[in-house]
Order: sequence, then structure tokens, then C-alpha cells
Amino acid sequence: MSADQRIKVTRNGAILEILFDHPPAHAVNQKFSQDLTAAIQLLEDDPDLRVAIVSATGDRMFSAGWDLKAVAAGETGEDFGPYGFMGLQRTKMSKPVIAAVNGLAVGGGFEFSLFATLVVCAPHVEFGLPELQRGFIPEAGGLWRAHRRLPHNVASELLLTGRRLTAEEGLRLGFVNRIVPRESLMDTAREMAAGIVASAPLAIAAYLEVLREVETLSDAEAFEKLYSGLPARDRMRASDDFGEGPRAFAEKRAPQWKGR
Repeated sequence: MSADQRIKVTRNGAILEILFDHPPAHAVNQKFSQDLTAAIQLLEDDPDLRVAIVSATGDRMFSAGWDLKAVAAGETGEDFGPYGFMGLQRTKMSKPVIAAVNGLAVGGGFEFSLFATLVVCAPHVEFGLPELQRGFIPEAGGLWRAHRRLPHNVASELLLTGRRLTAEEGLRLGFVNRIVPRESLMDTAREMAAGIVASAPLAIAAYLEVLREVETLSDAEAFEKLYSGLPARDRMRASDDFGEGPRAFAEKRAPQWKGR
């Protein structure tokens, strides 16, 4: 591992575990961002990987976002990788990402949590987007993803005032899936990931595709889009797996997914 290696990537069967490892704040410089982007790309490209869990060492910080010390040292932020800061400009995922948030998630840490498919966190976790109080705005997706994942007025308050969202509030508003003790965080995330692995991979890819494509459409427009020839949905419908689920149900056995 190089001296500037700030994330650790581990395979756990079909689960890819990505661990931020740059204490105390797990701040993100260009190398960190590039490595995180490469890890998410590995998830997408490897057919044996089905889901990722992203967490961080320690129990104080998930991530403080952009490494301002690197900025002060002359880093321009112009080479975060092909999908921008922390890979957050990626808009088409075929596999889920679980954010297992172990501590404070501010700036890019909150933006990554908003990017994730599912969020599980410890009770002491708080989420914040303090950019406006520092003279700029969140430009890695947090500005609009906060308004999509949270009630509009709550997101506006968080952004305009810098107030932090608590874990309990996030759970109540539907942003956080589960709150568990810090020592149970990864075990819970792995249980959630195992449930995902049990589902059909092509069906998951189709679900993520259709959800993304119809998010802002009316029901009539969504049905039209659904039947318009979406690639992941079409692959699912034409696959061997499309018949495997009903066969397994009829034969009272667990399905054997092939991903084709």
C-alpha cells in the first residue's frame, strides 16, 4: 500500500467492502477520489461482485469531504477522476451501494451518503452540508440530491443554515434505513448486502435503471418509458434468469441466478 493510499478495498464473496482510511477526518484529495472511483468501477465491471459497502475507520468521522489541506498545498481539484469528486457525477449504476456511516458525514461525506442506495448508521451520526456558510455551494450532487431524498423544506434548512441532520431525524424522514450500535454497523450492512445478493442480479440492474429513468415522470410517461426499450430491463426479460425465479418457486428451492 502506498503512503497516499487512503482507502482499503476488500472482497467478501460477492460483496465489495470499501473502507476510508485517512484519519482523523477521512478527507478527500485527488488520489483518494480517483481510488474510490476505481473501486466503484470494479464493482460495476466484475460480474462476481453484486453490492458494495462503504464505511470508514474509527467512530468519529465518516468523511469531512474535500481535503482543504491539500487545497492549501496547491491541489486544484481538477483531477478527481472521470466521474468528478468522489465519483459522485456517476449517474448510471447497475449495482447497489450501501453507506455504512460510522461518524460525522459533512460536505462530501454527506454527498456520498446521498449518492448511496441504502444508508445504515450509528446513533451518534450527524449529516451536514456547510458549504453555504463557507462561501460556496455543494457541487458534487448534494444540493439537488438532498432535495430529492429529504423533504424540500428540510433540505433547504440544512443548506441555508448549516444545521446538521441527526441519525434519528434521518431515520424518521426515510433517508436512513437503520440505526444500529457502532459495533454492529458492518455486520448489519453485510446482512443487508446478503439480502441483495440473494436477489436476481439482472432484476436489480433493471430496477435501478427504471427507477432512474422514470424518477421525474408522470405515471403515463413512466409506463411509456418502461416499454420504450430500456437496455437493462430488456436484458432481464430475455435472460435465463427471467424463468429461473418462477421455476425455483414452483420447485420449492432457492433460485440459482446466472446473471444471463
